[in-house]
Amino acid sequence: MRPRPWRQWTVRARMVVWITALGTVALIVTNTAGVVLLRTYLTNRIDGQLHAQVRGIAARLPPPPERQDTKGTPTFGPSSRMYRFDATGNRVDAEPEPLPLGTPAQIVLHGTDGRPYTVDTADGSWRVKVAAEKNGDGYVALAVSLSEVTSTGDELLLANAAVAALVLLLMGVAAASVVRVGLRPLTRMERTAAEIAGGDLSRRVTDADPHTEAGRLGTALNMMLGRIEEAVDEQAASEQRLRRFLADAAHELRTPLTTLQGFAELYLRGGMRSRQDVDEAMYRIESEAARMRLLVTDLMTLARLDEERPLHRRPVDLLEIAADAVRDASIRMPTRVVGLSALDERSDTFEALTVLADADRVRQVVTNLVANALQHTPEHARVAVRVGRPPGSGEPPLVSVGELLAPGTPTAAVEVADTGPGMAHRDAVRAFERLFRADPSRSRRHGGAGLGLSIVASIVRKHGGRVELWTAPGRGARFRVLLPISSPTKESPC
Repeated sequence: MRPRPWRQWTVRARMVVWITALGTVALIVTNTAGVVLLRTYLTNRIDGQLHAQVRGIAARLPPPPERQDTKGTPTFGPSSRMYRFDATGNRVDAEPEPLPLGTPAQIVLHGTDGRPYTVDTADGSWRVKVAAEKNGDGYVALAVSLSEVTSTGDELLLANAAVAALVLLLMGVAAASVVRVGLRPLTRMERTAAEIAGGDLSRRVTDADPHTEAGRLGTALNMMLGRIEEAVDEQAASEQRLRRFLADAAHELRTPLTTLQGFAELYLRGGMRSRQDVDEAMYRIESEAARMRLLVTDLMTLARLDEERPLHRRPVDLLEIAADAVRDASIRMPTRVVGLSALDERSDTFEALTVLADADRVRQVVTNLVANALQHTPEHARVAVRVGRPPGSGEPPLVSVGELLAPGTPTAAVEVADTGPGMAHRDAVRAFERLFRADPSRSRRHGGAGLGLSIVASIVRKHGGRVELWTAPGRGARFRVLLPISSPTKESPC
């Protein structure tokens, strides 16, 4: 179905046409009403004059024996005429060019009724008034030409038409100007949208006055563009991180695979001639395989977290998970000092804090933080795990990732702090990046792949929480996990 032609017009053209059309209709109605009212006024004025004159003439007429034939001559000038009729409505005078005043019966009816009426002739219209004579022997009719009324109305109509044409012209020009000025913000938006479509997402609409429709549209468009730009930038950053992540993962896998290939080739070429050489090679192969398995396991964990799979949430006691992590670390590394305390070191009681979370994931968070502290600190460094409610104020963290909790939200915190060498600022800001290691060679010796803190950040973010980091060279490192509390808590003695 073909669209109607007017639907293809621009908004500017439609508005100008509609405004001009409405103005035309208004002027036609107004001018027509003015002409009609003027003609009605002039006609009523003539009717009043006819009423007064014909009554006077009828009262002054002499009795029948003394009447003279008026012959219908113009008694009141060329625009008025008088006629006489007998009691039956027949003419009693002669007129060379009589007016079609009506049949005798109509004359009698008009004389009895007394209302003026209009008679149309080839020369124009006449207004006629019939009145009964004083003695009742006949009727007298007075006719006045309406040519002046008609000419006055025609002149007014022509004048109104000329004025209306001028007004419509000015109205069209003014409407086009006003519409053009009013739609100018939309025109600028159109140009901005074209530039954005060309790839410049930084462009914004300059007309954002909230008091106008175009301004509110510009504000909404700017908000939408801001979100689109943020989404595109985030997508680009995500793709960049993914490429870097894949490159780092390939690099991490290349080293153990090269080691495995090297030992295999050495064995095939007969380079391992003693049992001790074979045992040493098998030990290295097993070590590299374990490191690859750990790397693949961490990568699979991150992949599952990225898939946005639903968490198995249930009430989880953070104090219990922290105690288990301390106990496990002490068993794995009995020479290290790992302690459990309240977040408020001045308190001698623990607060059993319950959060609605995936217990296995939260346990993995605490375990990774403790393992990270043990892995990157010397033997004499102490590691402390603290549980409690975070203070309302204090030193702001150097780095924080995750969701920003709303003020007043009941929050539980698990903190892992160490007295190790700490991190430089340039390393701290990248601590939660995937496959990042401040000391790659040292991490490889301890089996780390640089994914532990990335897993921590991903898990906490999925729980709607936040991870904060305080550190400085020579001052150790302190990681704090913040999670919203799901239910009222109670205190228990230490």
